[in-house]
Amino acid sequence: MTASHTDPCPTPAARKVAPFSNRAAAVFLVGLAFLVMVPSGLVVMIAPSGRIAADLGWSLLGLSRPQWELIHLATGFVFIGAGVWHIWLHWSVIRNLLWSAAARTLCHRRELALALGLVGVTVLLAVLSWPPISWLEHLASWFRRDFW
Repeated sequence: MTASHTDPCPTPAARKVAPFSNRAAAVFLVGLAFLVMVPSGLVVMIAPSGRIAADLGWSLLGLSRPQWELIHLATGFVFIGAGVWHIWLHWSVIRNLLWSAAARTLCHRRELALALGLVGVTVLLAVLSWPPISWLEHLASWFRRDFW
């Protein structure tokens, strides 16, 4: 098989006429928003609290704490929107992962149970403020209270 059979855009001319791909756009948006949210979330977690950051004139990479918070919030909304778009575009794939029409049964039960269990336990530990989730809160508090 040649590259032209597997590559939808093998040449610059093909790239110019290739149709816009909603699926590719949704995947790129989710991925890039995630890549911005991770460092911005870590910065917001370790940055001094608002008043202390303002008093110190704290910044990281030339951005103040409010700017980092806004970046995190804005990319969070992009992530949510792109995630909904991604699910809508890939609903048939998701449905096929969950349900076998031929067998009329739920598929990938172990994987679904693992995902539901991990998310459920994470939420429960956060609500109860139990370790190891509470350690994240203590780490953020340490940075805000003791480090700064």
